[in-house]
Amino acid sequence: MTIPAVPGKIFSLKDKRPGPIAQFLITFLVRKLIPFVFGVLRRFAPVFRFPFTNTVIVTSFDHVQEVFQRQNDFPVPYQRQVDLLDWKPTFLLAMKDTPDYWQTLEQVKKIWSASDLEFVREIARDVSEAELKKAGGRIDAIQDLMVPVTEAVIERYYGVPIPAEARQPFFDGCMHVAGFLFGSQSLAPKAVESAQQAISTVWKVIDDAIAAAHKNPLPENTIIGRCHALKITNDEHLRSYLMGMIMGYLPTNTLANGHAFDVILGDATAYRIGCAAAEKEDHELVQRVVREALRISYILPGLWRTTPEAVELGIGSTKTYKIEKDRMVYISGMSAMKDPRRIAKPDTFDPERSRDVYMVYGHGFHYCVGAAIADVMMEEIFTALLRRAPRAEGKMIFNGNFPWTLNITYRS
Repeated sequence: MTIPAVPGKIFSLKDKRPGPIAQFLITFLVRKLIPFVFGVLRRFAPVFRFPFTNTVIVTSFDHVQEVFQRQNDFPVPYQRQVDLLDWKPTFLLAMKDTPDYWQTLEQVKKIWSASDLEFVREIARDVSEAELKKAGGRIDAIQDLMVPVTEAVIERYYGVPIPAEARQPFFDGCMHVAGFLFGSQSLAPKAVESAQQAISTVWKVIDDAIAAAHKNPLPENTIIGRCHALKITNDEHLRSYLMGMIMGYLPTNTLANGHAFDVILGDATAYRIGCAAAEKEDHELVQRVVREALRISYILPGLWRTTPEAVELGIGSTKTYKIEKDRMVYISGMSAMKDPRRIAKPDTFDPERSRDVYMVYGHGFHYCVGAAIADVMMEEIFTALLRRAPRAEGKMIFNGNFPWTLNITYRS
């Protein structure tokens, strides 16, 4: 099935954005109510069947990691959505633990090179510095800095140019599809139609980029150029991989960077350490500051898994929990990384924590294959920002669960 672009209509989140009252309620729900409720559940009922629903919520550190590690007992449910989005071959994060998954993972790894990290770092550094210099002391850190950096990586490193007229619908489409894939799991006709409309612009940009690269070959330091020159994979698989990479970076980086920067600006310790690290261009410490900020304010309340068969959770512990067949299991990394049984003083900012406490890129099976690239992008964005002593002009504004606007002033 090929999803055509909707004639005369370009997808825009302006049409989908909640009104002021709805936005206030969504922000309160995501930032206040859900963390509070999950904290109570983590303490008293870490594996909890939500009444009158098919959903089981898992909130403690040990149980969340156990679900991540038992991928065959708790497979992902995202193939249903992928099937509706003209996404063939399938998205890596929608695949179960099968030989096809491991073969696909190996092929995806072949399209990357260790030298790519410095190329991506160069892109992120150049765009960050250029945007901050151009803005002259005041900028929307999300829409006018974090988004352009990620789009530049898509264009210069992936080899997928985004036409000016498609830039906003491309961004909006990615955000909407990410919500469709990983959000409420609704397959209502209107939700499916909206997601199909949203992704149509993204598919067209990718397809046009692959076609253009056949006419005018790209250099091998781009993903498309490397795949074509070295014949790593065919265009059908390349198309799927590019969509996965774009969905893995543009929505996720916007979420992560917005949440992390909001924490750093609002926490005196994080701000002091982050600015000092940026001044010294200590990328490793900048990364630890960002990672700790993401632990404190994670990008999503949770992720979905299923139970094809009845299972027990808590194996090897003093108490086990039986989860019945065909349940939807919601595992909250956000809650797990605040579990005081595993993280000392979880509400205190401490960038010296062991890496073992972090699940910001997942854990075990389906751990983010592009984590290293995301790290260098964040290092450069936050180094450029923090060495200029930024100050927030107001609260971060959300669009649904997505950080949308964060106006700041900074030393120009």
